[in-house]
Formats: sequence, C-alpha cells, structure tokens
Amino acid sequence: PHNSVSVQVDITALWERRDRLGTSPTIGLVYVLTRAANRVPELRQRIRGEQVIEHDVIHPVIPVLGDDDVFSMCQLSYDACFRSFVADAEGRIEKAKEHVTMDGWPYDENGDLKRDDLLFITVLPWLSLTAFSLTRPSEDSVPLLAYGKVLRDGDRSQLCVSINFHHGLVDGLHVARFVGFIEEGATQLAQSLA
Repeated sequence: PHNSVSVQVDITALWERRDRLGTSPTIGLVYVLTRAANRVPELRQRIRGEQVIEHDVIHPVIPVLGDDDVFSMCQLSYDACFRSFVADAEGRIEKAKEHVTMDGWPYDENGDLKRDDLLFITVLPWLSLTAFSLTRPSEDSVPLLAYGKVLRDGDRSQLCVSINFHHGLVDGLHVARFVGFIEEGATQLAQSLA
C-alpha cells in the first residue's frame, strides 16, 4: 500500500538567504518540510488497527551524524515558531552528536512504533537525490521524507524531495498540496529573514 513520489521543489529565495537563518540549512529545511507536512491533514493521519486517527501535530525524526561517522536518531519537537523550533532542535541535535544512542529510535524491540505522531526525514546532503524507496510493513503509515543536495538549475535552487507514504491515506492530490506548501513555506521563511 506504499507509494513514493520524488519531485523538484523550488527553494530559491530561502537558499539565497540561508546564511541569515541563524542555524544550519538542515534545520531550516527540516522546519520547512515539517511545517508543510503539518498543513496536510492526510500526512498527519495514521492507521491503527481498523481505525484512522489524525494527530493535531506531527514531529520530525532525523538522523544526526556524530564525529565518528555513526548516526543517532533524533526526535525533534515541531513548533510553528521558527526561532522556538531552532532553539529546541539545536539542543537536541547537539546532545545526539555528543552521545550516540538509539534512544531516539521510535521503534521498540519488537519493531512496533512507540509513537506515531512522527514524520521521518532522512538527509543525504552529499548526493543529488533523484528518487528514494524502501520496503516497509503494510501497517506502517508514518510518512518518510528524503532529500539530498540542493542543486542549481539556471538561477533557481532546486531541492529534490522524495516522500514515501501509505496510499490508503495519501494520494497524488495530497502530495501536490504538500509540495506547494514547501515552496510557499520556503518563500515565507526567506522573506522573514530579509
């Protein structure tokens, strides 16, 4: 029941002002992606047994690379206020870098999710991503995003975003809305940095 869609997203205005973010471009992009996902109700919905529930807010989980090239999973707390999100995310990421652990891994020892108000985001900044796929259990309905290196296309900055989703909840219309919200959110954040 899972599908993946990969699209080029225009983030030109934000990328041109990334040095004004006051944080890493990764945190800025995770904020924009999470904000966009929270605006699409279907991306906040989860299948639990025979029911569909909808979270009010979903929170990103990202990999954090330690100095020894070992990753930790880091659960962040989404806040609509960019500065609040950044302050909290920087603290959590620094802690994950200092102490490599799988405590942020949202699955228990049986492979069951401990919580599902999440949005998995994997970052591959070394690669120009064109697609991303994985095998998932059919009952897993937490969306997974992947993005890679930001590429220049003439005078535009493009981010390839891949979204893997449960097709029982999300379809192409919802993905199109999500992409539109990413572009809108990136432009709005860039304007706030002017």
